[in-house]
Amino acid sequence: MTDDQQPSPSLGQYLDEARKQARYTLRQLATESGITLSSIYRLISDDVDRPSTENLMSLAKVLHLDPAEVFAHAGISAPSTDLDTLLRSQYGLPDHAIAQIHAIIAAHTDQKGDRP
Repeated sequence: MTDDQQPSPSLGQYLDEARKQARYTLRQLATESGITLSSIYRLISDDVDRPSTENLMSLAKVLHLDPAEVFAHAGISAPSTDLDTLLRSQYGLPDHAIAQIHAIIAAHTDQKGDRP
């Protein structure tokens, strides 16, 4: 490692930095994410060997982080999600908006002249 390369932060360091940038207290982050305060503290302290997928996804959403990066910092691969789940969890879209997106995709995939 050269002098200008910094080691990758741990999951706890990564989450704590994101929490500070979002200007959340630990208690606020717990409330917003639906994760107990003690669990948040344990995650930020790197005191959790296998964090739950649900907790990592919730923190990614609340802190506006890329879930793949959160999972990478945790040392586990991100679960694959279908488009509907992604649109709900990452963007908070309601069912009617998701239906509109599917209609747009269907309209564009039906246009044969636009394909290479």
